[in-house]
Amino acid sequence: MGTTFWPKDPLDGNDMTLLTSILRRWCERYQVELTAEESSRKAKELVEWFEFGVKDPVELEELIDDKYWLVSKI
Repeated sequence: MGTTFWPKDPLDGNDMTLLTSILRRWCERYQVELTAEESSRKAKELVEWFEFGVKDPVELEELIDDKYWLVSKI
């Protein structure tokens, strides 16, 4: 059996607290239950951004709100 190399640091308690608070605010803003499928998808997206290296809470909230993907019409 081979050894699996996982280059990502594990999430610690502080990371989980941060990510959970961002997800809870998102759920409240969009009136989605924390246990809903949509919430699960947003949680996965949030963890992916965090593991990618985005650590700023404001930027994480904007990313899961898709604010970076909006195109303004001129």
